[in-house]
Amino acid sequence: MSALRRDHAGLSRVLRVIDGLADRLTESPGTARPVLLDALRYLLEYHHAFHHPREDRLFARIRLRRPALDESLGRISHEHESGEREIAALVEALTAIDGHDLSGKPGANLANRINDYVRHARTHMRDEEVVFYARAESALSDADWADIIDQDGPQDPLANLAALAGAYPHLAEYLGLSTSHLGGSAIGADGQDDVHRQLLALTDVYGSLLHEGFDLTRTNLRRLLAVRGPIGLARTAGDISVDNLRFAGRCVSQPSRWAVNTGCALLLRWARLDPSR
Repeated sequence: MSALRRDHAGLSRVLRVIDGLADRLTESPGTARPVLLDALRYLLEYHHAFHHPREDRLFARIRLRRPALDESLGRISHEHESGEREIAALVEALTAIDGHDLSGKPGANLANRINDYVRHARTHMRDEEVVFYARAESALSDADWADIIDQDGPQDPLANLAALAGAYPHLAEYLGLSTSHLGGSAIGADGQDDVHRQLLALTDVYGSLLHEGFDLTRTNLRRLLAVRGPIGLARTAGDISVDNLRFAGRCVSQPSRWAVNTGCALLLRWARLDPSR
């Protein structure tokens, strides 16, 4: 489960990059397009090629243990397929579009498509985390996990600076990775890499919550503007209250989960470095 959640942390981080640059695509196409192409290719070549097949194996095992979830799991797997097609189409469109068109309406339309993909990807990831990952932890055995996660298979390039810079140089540069570290391992014997990784995970947690808060605010505003009478207002207020309470719960639970996971991970790391502890 920690391997799948690390993948989601990397996905969240790159979605933030895409979200920010999509809005700059029409204003600074020369700067935004190379990074966006790298970021979309990263999603296509790692998350859709390796992470999602792991999740599909996970969901297949959950189906065996929880048949009532079959329809929902089928929907999530279908979203994997449709998401892959959309990213491939975005890469093709972003590669083919003329620089002049990027500054005009075609570029604005493409930016909107990219933003739509990001919103759907965040919702998809939240559904997986809240519903299915939680079920998996209680439903699956060690043998199930051994079949689902191949620890020797390809891992997230974001965890390896040299691999990321080699495959996605524009994305690596945008993320601010120092070129002095790209030629060798960043994993130190004193556990500094673990601290760095956990701090990045913390920024992913709060970054994801921040964007979710913005999305929720926009959704609530659209709901209020669509109200046409007292009955509609009452229903809208109820829907807004439910969604706000769910979001407030995530604001409490996600940082708390990060704190527990980080404390355990660092304690285990330091214990391995010094068995006398």
